[in-house]
Amino acid sequence: MSKHFNGIRILLVFVGINLVMFLMLMTSMTSAHPWLARVLPGHFEAGVNSSGYWVFFALVLLVDAATVLLAGLALLIPAMRDSAAVEERRLARHLVDRGGVSEEAKESIFVVMREEVLAAHYQIVVGRTILLAGAVFLVFAFFAMSLSFARAQPDGTMYANQAGPVQNVTVKAWDIERFTMDQIAGAVLLNAPDIYGWHFGTLKNNSARPVYTNFVFAFRTLTGLVLLLTVLSLLRRGQRPNREKKTIESVEAAAEEKKA
Repeated sequence: MSKHFNGIRILLVFVGINLVMFLMLMTSMTSAHPWLARVLPGHFEAGVNSSGYWVFFALVLLVDAATVLLAGLALLIPAMRDSAAVEERRLARHLVDRGGVSEEAKESIFVVMREEVLAAHYQIVVGRTILLAGAVFLVFAFFAMSLSFARAQPDGTMYANQAGPVQNVTVKAWDIERFTMDQIAGAVLLNAPDIYGWHFGTLKNNSARPVYTNFVFAFRTLTGLVLLLTVLSLLRRGQRPNREKKTIESVEAAAEEKKA
């Protein structure tokens, strides 16, 4: 029941955030002077085709990506923290050799512990899947934010190359795609591409623009964190529980056969 409740709660949060963003868009588009122009760059005169609204759509995608990542973390981290990584065989040996404990108590402990192992394994798998889906969302959101902000600020210099700062108006979508691939490679390979000069493109972030530089740093950090948690979840999950029903009696019989 708690798994279904957590899933419904996460879905409601996701829907609620998107509803709030949709209401923000509607109130801005229906007003005589779009209030989003006060907080976002770009133009808002041409409706949804305006550069400012494309910035807003990219921001919605970024918020959705952050929501999915938080949902994955909310499922994965507690399961990794609470799971004891106890194998059924190890638990069974402790129960078989434990004197003064009735067979009914042994059977109850064994069944309860096995259900906890199954629940933890299921939650880790689901949390890891949601976390990876959030990482995919994050990649698309990073590209969308970079492209939309460059289009909304054509005279800006978010990027630079070996010759110096580059005006946004000269940056193409393909350049930003390769820049995004460079950031992913840097996060996954622990900055090895920067050290050895392995790059997909020629652009880098302009460090004189701290807002976008901090955004790139946050993207790299989150990407590396997702990779680290994915690896840790694969190592922490332990032995995958066998779905075949086992009882203390069967374990004791197997132990007696080995002794014989």
